[in-house]
Amino acid sequence: MEKFLTALRNRKAHVQTQIDVEQNRPAPESLRLRALKKLRLRFREQIEYIERHNRQNMPVLIPVIRKRRVILS
Repeated sequence: MEKFLTALRNRKAHVQTQIDVEQNRPAPESLRLRALKKLRLRFREQIEYIERHNRQNMPVLIPVIRKRRVILS
């Protein structure tokens, strides 16, 4: 379970890096930024959910979060 939590934290950090890069662009794309922030929030919620259930020694069913591609025209 620790490896999974570490992987989730790494993914969240990678998304945060992408958010920082996007925000520092001269003209950030608002749709991409919003999608990245939603993804970061979902990772945070999943990490907190798992940690909360681990403290209570309860079995955890882990919902899988997958990144969706944002296609801008």
